[in-house]
Amino acid sequence: MKPTEILAREKTAEGDELVLSCRDGVYHLSVAGEELMTSRVHGSEEALARLACAALTEKKTPRVLVGGLGFGYTLRAALDQLPRGAKVVVCEVFSSLLDWNRGVLAELAGRPLEDPRVKAVRADVQALLDGRERFDAILLDVDNGPQAFTLRSNASLYGDSGLARLWQSLAAKGVVAVWSSSPAPEFLDRLRRAGFEAWAERVSARGDARRRNHTIFLARRK
Repeated sequence: MKPTEILAREKTAEGDELVLSCRDGVYHLSVAGEELMTSRVHGSEEALARLACAALTEKKTPRVLVGGLGFGYTLRAALDQLPRGAKVVVCEVFSSLLDWNRGVLAELAGRPLEDPRVKAVRADVQALLDGRERFDAILLDVDNGPQAFTLRSNASLYGDSGLARLWQSLAAKGVVAVWSSSPAPEFLDRLRRAGFEAWAERVSARGDARRRNHTIFLARRK
């Protein structure tokens, strides 16, 4: 087995270290020594896009916001389902991840940032949730779920004020989809209290339907 190769590092705004590494051809991303994602396992990220985009089949020019680029798998899965007239904004808080997805990680998901439908923005996704632009679907994979693991500031996105911002940033009958590593039933209750029609789907990290170990929260603006 080959040793782990550290490819790049970045300090987060909260002082933790974001590390991109590779071992035996598999890429890993960690923060503060805890693994966030790996290129070996991305079935649930693709399910996030599939479940959200299923609500857009009748729209010829849907507007979609993807919060969190990661290794590009969610963005690629969304593009594969969206029509030619779609407009997709992908928002990533870490400048390094945008750079890596144009470089060393570009081939993992088939260079989705080069798709002409995509506009990449370097920002906290919460900065785009101001109601000035309405989206037909908002896909969020900015953390381990409502637990706000990567950045503590993400907690506000999942609280009452954050859900209100999501509501005002959705078009009529628009859908929010949130990736989570755990069931977090209290978040489902919070979505419903915020006025959404909300439900959860258990999905597989590896795309194997026999083991559903991640959760996708879906919430529709009534």
